[in-house]
Amino acid sequence: MTRKSHFVILRNNVTKNLGVVQRSPFLLDITMSAQNRFHDNPSGVITDTKNNKHWLPKDSWGDLGQWRNYDEALAYVRLMNQVYAGGFCNWRLPTKQEAENFYDADLTQIDWNGEVVHIHTLFVTKCANFMWLKETNDKDEVGRINLRNGEVEFVDRNTQEHQSARLVRDIKA
Repeated sequence: MTRKSHFVILRNNVTKNLGVVQRSPFLLDITMSAQNRFHDNPSGVITDTKNNKHWLPKDSWGDLGQWRNYDEALAYVRLMNQVYAGGFCNWRLPTKQEAENFYDADLTQIDWNGEVVHIHTLFVTKCANFMWLKETNDKDEVGRINLRNGEVEFVDRNTQEHQSARLVRDIKA
């Protein structure tokens, strides 16, 4: 049996998750899948309706054509906030949990090297395969996720090759 989430469409195309409820003619039935959870917006951001997040469609590699070490990734975050990318100024690096939710083994997109990464096709192709995370460990290493296989590891903050910043923000209710 497939479990479905039900949503009510409110004004301005805002949806409210009602959880699993009994059928009603006033509800729009939407099954959350990897294929329909991401939506492109006129503002240039991509909405993750499952996790209530906005993502920028390009990572720093796609935007600047340069790999970024961790400190440079943080500078990229500041820059995107200064220019109000997508109309917002509260972009940040994703947490480990957010990055693991972003990665989806059922999805395929092509990275900078022509290899498969497992992200939605709404995101700009030719991205980096490593994405910096917000977390650090007690050795002052920084987390990253490999979008080719979903593995999270901690590496030296000065690692630069194939690293990028992909920015996320919470959608305020």
